[in-house]
Amino acid sequence: MPIASGELLRYLGFFAGALTVGSFLPQVLRTWRTRQTRDLSMALFALLVTSGTLWAFYGALRHDWPVVITNAGMVALNGALVVAKLRYR
Repeated sequence: MPIASGELLRYLGFFAGALTVGSFLPQVLRTWRTRQTRDLSMALFALLVTSGTLWAFYGALRHDWPVVITNAGMVALNGALVVAKLRYR
């Protein structure tokens, strides 16, 4: 039985989201391991957390779960970098 195109698009969205969130994981792990945050921009992370939160709300309103999950993951990882930046000044 072939996968319906809508279902295929949904899987594509989840896969793309996993890659997007996963791309931030090395930076988060390195930052927490080395405790070096001098070169991290708080303005960047403030914008990323704000935009990710807005995208997650947008996805929820549209019932687009790949968008919600991806952006919730991005907010969590960027939030972890903000916490590290504040903690390891």
